[in-house]
Amino acid sequence: MVIKLSSRFFKQYTVKIEKRLEYSRKFAILTTITSILIAFGVAGIALSILGVDVVVAYTQVLTVFTKLPLLIEAIKYAIPIGLAALGLNIAFRMNFWNIGAEGQIYMGMFASTGIVLLHVYYGLIPEYLVLITMIVASFIAGGAWCTLPAILKAKMKVNEILTTLMMNYVAIYFIDFLIYGPWRDPKGYGFPLSVPFPSYAKLTILFGDSVYLGSILLLTMAMVVFLILKYSKLGFELRVIGESLETARYAGINFVKAITLGGFISGGIAGLGGLAIVSGIIGRLRPRASAGYGYTAIIVTLLSALNPWLIIPTSIFFGGLFVAGNMLQATLNIPGATIDMLQALIFLFLLFGELIKRYKLRIVVRGVSVEH
Repeated sequence: MVIKLSSRFFKQYTVKIEKRLEYSRKFAILTTITSILIAFGVAGIALSILGVDVVVAYTQVLTVFTKLPLLIEAIKYAIPIGLAALGLNIAFRMNFWNIGAEGQIYMGMFASTGIVLLHVYYGLIPEYLVLITMIVASFIAGGAWCTLPAILKAKMKVNEILTTLMMNYVAIYFIDFLIYGPWRDPKGYGFPLSVPFPSYAKLTILFGDSVYLGSILLLTMAMVVFLILKYSKLGFELRVIGESLETARYAGINFVKAITLGGFISGGIAGLGGLAIVSGIIGRLRPRASAGYGYTAIIVTLLSALNPWLIIPTSIFFGGLFVAGNMLQATLNIPGATIDMLQALIFLFLLFGELIKRYKLRIVVRGVSVEH
């Protein structure tokens, strides 16, 4: 891209935006860290305008990661975020821009709660199989919810950003319908809540806290994603499709099959995030049970550079931000949207950081080239 400055003073200057052929890992890490620091700096200015002591606010944020009880709480929030991000990792690897992790999370909650209701009301599922069936059902439901836009893209070239995003709202309002209607607890005094999950249907069955079994589930899925992408035929096909569709066709890769299967796995892992919410954090289904975890997962996936192992600490970081947001609301009377603002700023500056990583400016002055 070439930009010519037309004013008299700049008429001898030509600015060229050129793609970098390569950049070092150190440069990439430094750029990412700088982007996050700038985001916190801009958020600090906004907090100052609101009359908040920024030092006190950020000290409380730091406290989340230095005190064990708060860190455990951050890990609980990180589990659904991390699972959704691992699902997105699969999708983004094949250049399938799945923005629907939020909806897939809700479908995971739908399937998990449905299994509990089948057990509680009809006794169709034995007690010892309830949790395992919930895990399988949430994976299938989330996977099926992502398979539809995957098929639409593969066969009809429908933009997956639009379909996955719109299906989020379908899933959210579908859950609202159920929880305000047929799935409402008859003993819940009219509140839009499902029946409480039995203890054996919760992730707390291991040591009485969901953080243990939830963490095992997260680590297991990280290993699965790593093995799929690194060593399986499907992972190879997804990587080739993501890098060059023409190369994939030349190599004889079945594009429709790979995209459909990849979409199912992507949505399935995100669906497990819904299980982690209703079975690990809340213990029942309620309206708007996800605090935007699926959207946060997009930031986590990009920030981790599509590395399934980096997704885990990155998820804990954002889980800590959710915990910090609750603390700041209670202690400093800061609006709940503050954390949403911080996440948006991090995402915005990460995009700028990616632009800096991938492109460079070259200013030409009377034949003299200066790069930035």
